[in-house]
Amino acid sequence: MTNKTSVSISRCDSYDRDKVITAIGQTFDFFGGIQNIIKKGTQVLLKPNFIKESAPEDCTITHPMVIEAVAKKVLEMGATPIIGDSPAFGAISKIARRAGIDRFAEEHGIKIIELDSPRRVNTQCGTKPFTLTVSGRALDVDAIINIPKLKAHGQLLYTAGVKNMYGCVSGKRKAWRHFQSSDDIEWYTEMLLANYQAVKPTFTIVDAIMAMEKHGPSGGIPKQVSLIFGGIDCIAIDRVIAEVINAQPSQSPLLKTAKAHNIGEQNLNNITIFGESLSSAKIPDFILPKLVPIGFTTFRVMKSLAKHLWLKNFGKAVLFLLTLSLLLPMNAFSDSEPNRLTNFPSQVAIDDIIHVPTGQKVQFADLTYFFNCASVLYVGETHANKAAHQVQLKIVKAYYEKFGNNIAIGMEMFTRPYQPFLDQWVAGEIDENKFLEETHWDSEWGYDYYLYKDILDFAREKKIPVIALNAPKAVVKMVSKNGLKGLSEEEKKQLPEIDTTDIFHRFYLERAIREHMVDRTADLEKYNDVQNLWEEYMAQTIADYLSSWEGKDKKFLAFAGNGHIIYDFGIPEKVFRRSHLPYYTIYPAEFHGDKPPPEHDLFLPEIPLEPADFVWVIPPLVEQKRIYLGVQLKKTTDNKLVIQEITPKSPAEKAGFLVGDVISSIDGTAVKGVPDLVHYLQTKKFGDTCTVDIQRNGTKISYSVTLFEMETE
Repeated sequence: MTNKTSVSISRCDSYDRDKVITAIGQTFDFFGGIQNIIKKGTQVLLKPNFIKESAPEDCTITHPMVIEAVAKKVLEMGATPIIGDSPAFGAISKIARRAGIDRFAEEHGIKIIELDSPRRVNTQCGTKPFTLTVSGRALDVDAIINIPKLKAHGQLLYTAGVKNMYGCVSGKRKAWRHFQSSDDIEWYTEMLLANYQAVKPTFTIVDAIMAMEKHGPSGGIPKQVSLIFGGIDCIAIDRVIAEVINAQPSQSPLLKTAKAHNIGEQNLNNITIFGESLSSAKIPDFILPKLVPIGFTTFRVMKSLAKHLWLKNFGKAVLFLLTLSLLLPMNAFSDSEPNRLTNFPSQVAIDDIIHVPTGQKVQFADLTYFFNCASVLYVGETHANKAAHQVQLKIVKAYYEKFGNNIAIGMEMFTRPYQPFLDQWVAGEIDENKFLEETHWDSEWGYDYYLYKDILDFAREKKIPVIALNAPKAVVKMVSKNGLKGLSEEEKKQLPEIDTTDIFHRFYLERAIREHMVDRTADLEKYNDVQNLWEEYMAQTIADYLSSWEGKDKKFLAFAGNGHIIYDFGIPEKVFRRSHLPYYTIYPAEFHGDKPPPEHDLFLPEIPLEPADFVWVIPPLVEQKRIYLGVQLKKTTDNKLVIQEITPKSPAEKAGFLVGDVISSIDGTAVKGVPDLVHYLQTKKFGDTCTVDIQRNGTKISYSVTLFEMETE
């Protein structure tokens, strides 16, 4: 007879196939073998945690290797495994594909099903009755093997055995029950326990090889735990896990309620531990989350619904109508959440990093934990704000320290035709002046090169590949002039696949240019076409590079304007559509003062999507006037910089320069091109004096030039 109050703890330090299979086999053996749990010829539901589409390394979902190992044991027994869940966001088919379990399932004839077909059941928590709706497909199988992921949970402290069975509730009814709770944690945990009683698993195996700490059930920090837990009584399993991660049972709302209703076993003296001892399994430094209210506002329920439908690829038009019909009327009566700031810190300071899904502030060291999980990290910028580029530089250096030369940087600032010159720059084959000339920096990008210089110098020093992401100017001009619909078939061959149907993206773009529109429809169409061209082209470049022999398995940093990464619908979504590679986004945000403004692009109530994974607070841009000598220069065929014109009342005129003079150096540094002179002057301040050497009719003359702000007409 199997002891229902036994819990097994097996050590497994990685997701190596052989190690996981051994640990899963050992777990079943502790309970008399799988034949003592399921029977030959039966249908067995394998219930993982598939909360949303995510890479296994994020530790948001049950690792596919654990599911595989359990499925193989079920097959060996002569039973029929079925993998099923009802994700909070998206379709299980997409989640399974992203996790990579779909290939294994197809090879072994295993169905992957959505736990739908809702059915009302009468159940109870202790003696308290509940009528709940759960999946009929979960009720109709012969046995259930519950395969949760050990994760921190912002409302329940952590999630493991009991909570994972909540995935047998179909679709968005889960969010609705949060709403029903009205922040009553006792009612909510009673409902979870009643649900557990209605679809009680035959056996539970908890994937804690890599767990999630600090935040959860998504967006937390991966944590090496190296354990697999097993047992029949999920309350006993959850109690043992509490002991391992150093959580007091009184801290866990679920364990408190279970104890109050005398459900399951929590007395460690009455629980037999197989395998590792509790003392050897302890993880004393496991970071538990700060608990937040359990309830969802109307807005959050509707936002969750919209996101769920969006990720399931329901028709865009249908979702648009749904969003309008549900979200907009809420503004008329909802006073509980008038804006998107509810889950964001009420006060912020420069260099605060906010984890958007939880609203928690994190340290930079915490942020680096996420680097392992992402194939692509998107870091936005306000182009002219030096602080945004300092954020990018700090991240580049941390990436290099963590991954060495197994990284690459993609930059919006360069168009594809200039890739050879970027390669030559990184290789040290051309100097800075030649690099700026060949990439036409000033005419094609136009922002001060010194904003980006430290990043490009670091890439050159460490030989980090820099990838030109953007579309060629000629292609952009072609689309800007004719629109996508006006292109010939030959012209369309120059373009990547372009999707312009994202309604939220379109709303965001329209809002951005609304004040500048003359012909509202025509202007929006052209702007939408060009913006999507830029983003699809950059996405295609990133996807191509990461699938190439040169870029395969590299960690990729993508630097682009904030508007290209916000809400994911720009470059991130378009890369993911092509590659299904995991990613995170970091949005450097300018806030005036210490309170985030509700009118900021990050908090648009009309867009029910998370604006970014992280917001990094930077100081607002302070407009600085550029410093000029007041000359127009022309570079001759023999590489001389000849003054063509002198601005009246300029520093150059006051110093005594003449048309025809040749500028050769400034403060002892040779001037080889216009960019040299322009960028050097931006290191000065008004009132500074510099020495400019010129050649006049073969004679060298040195002028002392005082730099001052020129009058504007």
